[in-house]
Amino acid sequence: MATCPSCGKDIRDGDWTCGSCGAPVAGASPSAGPAAYGAPTAAAAPASGSGTTLIIMVAAVVAVIAILVVWFLFVRGGGSPFDGSWNASESSMGAIVISGSGNDFKVKITGTDVSGEKKSYSVPAHRDGADLVITMDDFVKASGNEDQASQAKALFEALIKDFRLVFTLQDSTHLKMTVEGTLANGQTPNASQQSIVLTKSD
Repeated sequence: MATCPSCGKDIRDGDWTCGSCGAPVAGASPSAGPAAYGAPTAAAAPASGSGTTLIIMVAAVVAVIAILVVWFLFVRGGGSPFDGSWNASESSMGAIVISGSGNDFKVKITGTDVSGEKKSYSVPAHRDGADLVITMDDFVKASGNEDQASQAKALFEALIKDFRLVFTLQDSTHLKMTVEGTLANGQTPNASQQSIVLTKSD
């Protein structure tokens, strides 16, 4: 085993510098030095990141397209053929405005009562197959007062049982509104009085 000419410390065979003072050792091969001495070797050049960058860009574009599709089809509105303002030919009834999507709808009904006063009511509605339906329970929800609603429901059911107001699309601009139920005397309403056709105005 050789000794360092600078500091006199022992040097292992094959070392090209002194482990104590770092002085070069005569006759050692520099090419073998760093690896033998435990020095870190140069890291391999990283692979090109172009493939990863492309994947990230494609994913971002897909995400943006998905957001736009959801906005156009669902958030923006117009997703339901029931949406819009519908008018009846009867002068006593104003526009019926329907809005909503999925299974949750609101129906705003405007009409003139027996005293000639114009009034509007907003009532929740729900889908029943292809139709849009308002039941007596929906009117109860709209009242906001459970006691008054229960009394009104009892009075209403004394006149007609199993009440349903059904909206059926005939085409893109015509909506049939039908009253369903059984009268207190056990009869059903006259067919000519049960339904009217509404025409879309927007």
